[in-house]
Amino acid sequence: AGLFSTLYEVQALAQLLLRCLAGRSAFLRAETVAAFIRRQEVVPGSSRALGWDTPSTGATCGRHFSVRAFGHTGFTGTSIWIDPEDERFVVLLSNRVHPTRENNQFLQLRPQLHDLAMESMVQSAPI
Repeated sequence: AGLFSTLYEVQALAQLLLRCLAGRSAFLRAETVAAFIRRQEVVPGSSRALGWDTPSTGATCGRHFSVRAFGHTGFTGTSIWIDPEDERFVVLLSNRVHPTRENNQFLQLRPQLHDLAMESMVQSAPI
């Protein structure tokens, strides 16, 4: 369990899921993807969907993803957060377990990185 891929492939997955949600791809129906990313409420108060997480207080996505966003993190520090609201996504591929798996400072870095990436995309968006 983890994310073993390249940035190019993860980006392609994010773009495909966004196209499916918007009804611009026949790969998966929008309703199917929506079911994958909908909070399940199996555990009261949980932010978990089917294989995905959703924004919540203290979530790794940071402060700028919409309530419609969904994401996933890995033990080694990897993450992907996708926001259908404005069709943006942030991918982080990392190895926080090198040289030791005791590095917990990385947990603070992820939301900061997502915030910086989203702020950068908003500032550079065409008018």
